[in-house]
Amino acid sequence: MSDKRMRFLNTHVDNLTMEEAVEEAKRLVLERRNSYVVTPNVDHIVKIEHDRLFREIYDGADLVLTDGKPLIWMSRLMGMPIKEKISGSDYFPEVCKMAAKEGFSVFLLGAAEGVAKKAAINLMKKYRNLKIAGVYSPSYTFENDAEEISYIIKKINRTKPDILCIGLGTPKQEKFYYRYKEMLDVPLTLHIGATIDFEAGVVKRAPKWISYVGLEWFYRLVKEPRRLYRRYLLDDVEIFPIFLKYRKQMKIAEPTSCNILGVDIAVTNMKSVVHFLTKNLERLRGEYVCVSNVHTTVMAYNDPSYRVVQNSAVIAVPDGKPLSLICRLRGYRTAQRVAGPDLMPEILHLSEQEGYTHYFYGSTEQTLEALERNIRRKYPHLKIVGVYSPPFRKLTEEEDEEIIARINAAKPDFLWVGLGAPKQERWMYEHHGKIHAVMLGVGAAFDFHAGTAKRAPKWMQELYLEWLYRLIQDPRRLLRRYVNSNAQFIWLILTGH
Repeated sequence: MSDKRMRFLNTHVDNLTMEEAVEEAKRLVLERRNSYVVTPNVDHIVKIEHDRLFREIYDGADLVLTDGKPLIWMSRLMGMPIKEKISGSDYFPEVCKMAAKEGFSVFLLGAAEGVAKKAAINLMKKYRNLKIAGVYSPSYTFENDAEEISYIIKKINRTKPDILCIGLGTPKQEKFYYRYKEMLDVPLTLHIGATIDFEAGVVKRAPKWISYVGLEWFYRLVKEPRRLYRRYLLDDVEIFPIFLKYRKQMKIAEPTSCNILGVDIAVTNMKSVVHFLTKNLERLRGEYVCVSNVHTTVMAYNDPSYRVVQNSAVIAVPDGKPLSLICRLRGYRTAQRVAGPDLMPEILHLSEQEGYTHYFYGSTEQTLEALERNIRRKYPHLKIVGVYSPPFRKLTEEEDEEIIARINAAKPDFLWVGLGAPKQERWMYEHHGKIHAVMLGVGAAFDFHAGTAKRAPKWMQELYLEWLYRLIQDPRRLLRRYVNSNAQFIWLILTGH
């Protein structure tokens, strides 16, 4: 992910120029890990609003480039202008040009029989030295044919391309890749829709001036009215209420983020976080907050699914001095640490005055009893509407539905989740939109405020040594975590990841 990522409507985008986006593609190829690019347009934004899997795919993308003039215009109206429209059809040839220069190979997957081969021939004529590793045009219903899918994966892996370009149409292409990406040995994948047809010359693209004025959709509609009228004239009209919805929600803007090892860490401070959460309480119901540290950031770097969980949070605050320090070193001078054990009392204190209600989920029954007792003693006017200690095992579907109903019936404003990382973040992600409260994963904060665990002295916190204090307290459980995570984090930061 680039360090210029920002929230936009119901997703996020990387605010880059074409030149910058091509450089990002080069970087992702050189990193040699399964990464992928998506290019949202109006139709994609509408799909994200209703299709949870499609939203998950977008949240996990390594590069998100804005395809569509209407989205550019909307970004300007929202006071967060996106630099440049970068459609898949414009981006793909620029990436091919870069690939030819750098010696990267390209595989084309998609289009009708023979079309991908024709596109490959045209591309090799256009870009001298471009290496086409292979082409394949799957059958129309190949996604239901396990044998053909296996053949496709083996064919791609056998040719060892640096860049895989999938032109199967949205959302088919994105869902196919996402389902099988762990089986594909390809550094970078682009989702390019009809671009293979354009490059083969079997479908004519709209003239440049039509694209420039934002009417490419109309050109395509005129060419294929039977296939596209529903999409453009019925489904995509929903973009207007979506725009109004998210524009309204920007009354108090989300903090700027700094991308650290693929995780969007908020550039913020304690006062700003509390203000953001309380002033946006109603619109944030169903959302969740990650309290991120070195360990969770390294886990997210190594595990793409957990990275999706972290980046799907409405905000990931820097619990850990190293994260806020890196933000400052990258030019975000106002970045400060926002630790979970400190965030909790700040919100509880304000809640006494404002009447916000709270529910506590996680830890043991003994810890919850001590936590509730201490909190009621310190905040006598605080409204605690429930506590629940789940069993250590995974809940059954019926048990999960029951606890969701119980929490929602209590009507909390804030749900505090203390299950430890990564369990608490995954739990919040799975319950995103189901729980009618703002969820905050605060890990060891339950133990600290219950008095069952002692927190490091302030001077150790200030010297970035809180991890060492916890290690001394619980070496058997934490030795491997801290040694491995801290060493990998330092190495990755120093080597420019």
